[in-house]
Amino acid sequence: MKRRICSPISTVSIFRNLKSLILLSPRIFLSTLGPVQCSDSEETKFFDQFPGVIQDKDLLRKAPSGNLLVLDLIDRGAMEPDARLYVELFKKCTDQGKLKEGQMVHTHFLASRFQHYVAMQNTVINMYAKCGDMELARKVFDEMTERDMVSYTMLVTGYSQCNEFKEALVLYLDMMKMGLKPNEFTFGSALKSAGGEGHNAVKLFSEMKRGGFEPTHFTYSSIFAACASNGALEQGKWVHADMVKLGTKLIAFVGNTLLDMYGKAGSIDDAKKVFYRLAKKDVVSWNSMLLTAYAQHGLGQETVDLFEEMRAVGFQPNEISFLCVLNACSHAGLLDKGLYYFELMRKYKLDPDITHYVTIVDLFGRAGQLDRALTFIREMTTQPTAAVWKALLGACRMHKNMELGVYAAERVFELDPHDSGPHMLLSNIYASAGRLSDAARVRRMMNESGVKKEPACSWVEIGNVVHVFVANDDTHPQREEIRKMWEKLRDEIKKIGYVPDTSHVLWFVDQQEREERLQYHSEKLALAFALLNTSPGTPISIKKNIRVCGDCHTAFRYAEFRFRSISAENPGILAWRFLSVPGRTRDKDITKMLKKLRYAGIWMEG
Repeated sequence: MKRRICSPISTVSIFRNLKSLILLSPRIFLSTLGPVQCSDSEETKFFDQFPGVIQDKDLLRKAPSGNLLVLDLIDRGAMEPDARLYVELFKKCTDQGKLKEGQMVHTHFLASRFQHYVAMQNTVINMYAKCGDMELARKVFDEMTERDMVSYTMLVTGYSQCNEFKEALVLYLDMMKMGLKPNEFTFGSALKSAGGEGHNAVKLFSEMKRGGFEPTHFTYSSIFAACASNGALEQGKWVHADMVKLGTKLIAFVGNTLLDMYGKAGSIDDAKKVFYRLAKKDVVSWNSMLLTAYAQHGLGQETVDLFEEMRAVGFQPNEISFLCVLNACSHAGLLDKGLYYFELMRKYKLDPDITHYVTIVDLFGRAGQLDRALTFIREMTTQPTAAVWKALLGACRMHKNMELGVYAAERVFELDPHDSGPHMLLSNIYASAGRLSDAARVRRMMNESGVKKEPACSWVEIGNVVHVFVANDDTHPQREEIRKMWEKLRDEIKKIGYVPDTSHVLWFVDQQEREERLQYHSEKLALAFALLNTSPGTPISIKKNIRVCGDCHTAFRYAEFRFRSISAENPGILAWRFLSVPGRTRDKDITKMLKKLRYAGIWMEG
């Protein structure tokens, strides 16, 4: 769209005295970006070249003064302001994330005759929220003399997108008290702000249905995403049943979040049913099945088979598809297959990014080919990151290669000195080699540099209550029954081959005491509690905030073989069966998650 300047006055003459006009104009106080630096000759040259027509691409074009050209033209009467022009300016600023220019337009808008238009004020709220300035967005909202449902929706959504969940929920409740009925976008944002906590999201959903709210595809997708983020499988199943009951069609974007929910909870059969019943699959559907339901649960061959099926039916895999299959090959020990798929990326004209390189290092490492892993790192076309060296360090810990482990750890310390994980891995490597003084030295180095180890905890959901455990926990009301159950389970799995791996105990104690220290890790207590409080045949989903130790990993594999299906989720990263080892979560993510559990009052100390 082109906008012709309507004034017959010469463009050059309009801007001859632009500097003084800006300083005198009471409506352009945002021009105080600093003194105007251009000379008269520069102004003349600029406006001589100006064609007299404003095109859409020039709406945010700057005048020599630093102000927006279109606003200065309006001030001089060379253009007629209208509501549509302001909307286009706000949209441009929103789409391009131009906060400073948006403030200029907003200031000009406040001096216009459109300043009290509710629809336009809503547009301003949306602009500030999308640009990440919720303080300005809230200021606009508070100063509105009249608000509607869209006003609340824009601000609730903005708070939710900026992870200010408490503010979003408080505002949502205010909206309900005002008698305004939320739309699907308000509701979706409120669901997200319910914490990504499936329990709270489903409770909110139930209340809305009682109030006559008709759920949409967007509503269901939001709830499934919330349930997936916290492993709230039973609540998610209830909502899925509600969707089926209402006859809601299982379209791709809803099906994809449902797939993600079942996959993260380790409910592979349910995920497969959803996948094959999708009305129309897209590449996200295939990736969800590949990544969440198969690859993250150590089902390597199933991932490879589905990847080949995806190619056979004509879907072109993208970078995420390849990451899924590479990850699966790594966890399943399919070295040759993994290297084949890595090379195949180039045939699809896809350039590997750092995550693909990390997976290949992990692939070599798990296969015990540490020299090849190191050679691969040195031949990378991009600079290795801390994640690359962490993958090698983890492999050195697995295969007890102390010399290379020390080298990898030193590279990690240079690139990411504040992560406690590599320090602990190096300490474990030293301890496994019997060099306990070196292990202690690493711990001292952590203390001196202020690096803190994140306290380990595991939790399991039983009957809509989240039970949290720490190592050697003795605070749970069922503590005696839990310990007896684990000891019974331990004796059973020892009969079929489980041998405690005492190399994971970093203490100057004898062998018997080392074994004892292994037996009451938080995940083992969580498993015993779940076996006590669920009926036979019920899948068990245990979550832990950091990496599971090697001995617990082995014990759970035997327990799954002996008893029933067990899965676990590492929040925010990967879900997995105890056939694979997850990555670590970021400390701040798990801290936030645990605070939400406490705040919501849905967990039980244990």
